[in-house]
Amino acid sequence: MKKIMIASLVLCALLSFYAFRVFEAPAADFLKHLGVPEAQARDYIWSSFSGMYFSYPMNNQIRHTAAGQRASLVREIGAYAKAYTHSDDFKKKYLENRENAKPTPPEPPKSVEQQRKEQKENLQTALHETEESMKTMTPDLQATMKDVVKMYKEQLKSLDDPNNPMFSQQMADMWRQSHEQAMRDYKENLAKWEKDYPMSPNRMVKQWLTKFLDESNNIDFNAKLIDGDYGKKMFAKTEYERKPSNWKMCFRAGRETVEAGRTFAQQWLAELK
Repeated sequence: MKKIMIASLVLCALLSFYAFRVFEAPAADFLKHLGVPEAQARDYIWSSFSGMYFSYPMNNQIRHTAAGQRASLVREIGAYAKAYTHSDDFKKKYLENRENAKPTPPEPPKSVEQQRKEQKENLQTALHETEESMKTMTPDLQATMKDVVKMYKEQLKSLDDPNNPMFSQQMADMWRQSHEQAMRDYKENLAKWEKDYPMSPNRMVKQWLTKFLDESNNIDFNAKLIDGDYGKKMFAKTEYERKPSNWKMCFRAGRETVEAGRTFAQQWLAELK
């Protein structure tokens, strides 16, 4: 009975593995049956797809999906999902996600004189604001702030020193070399980004299907459960208790649901390859 009530967890996971189409037509019958609004389903799916993790809704309809109905429901979900991956909305979300992940090139290095000019302007502003604020201070605080004013003036004077090492040719060379290294890193990151985020979302779909097949493989559906703390069931085998949460979710879902999901995922993956 417990397996029947929670078997739809993998169905929900499949809602994470695939995305749903965005059409003006009413939501598919299976979504109505599951009690999941189409917009909510799309949100769960996209967050899982883009984040490479499982995110799924849960309600009483899903919990009570009867045995014998799960395989056909998985096939419906898969067909509906596949249609969505070809939709303009799905591609738009993917391209936005792709652009957000694009590395940003480093800013070009500033000249020595530009660095000197900006620091001087910042110090002059700080000095002016400090002197203005002192006018409303008590005599004790004014005496304390005089040291701050003196420090700002000394720093301003040092900026005009032509021998200041902070604005030497050696420092300029260091800034240039630092920028060159930053550019090399940027080009490497850009090349990796172009590989990881091609214009088509198919690579992301393939990664997700592969992840599902890997994590749903070799599930021991005959594994023995025992009573744990607070009435919670746990695996008799310690090695099973240490399995990832997705492995345990597939176990709870049952053979019917998992095998239907794996069959559909394998067929879809073969088409993408």
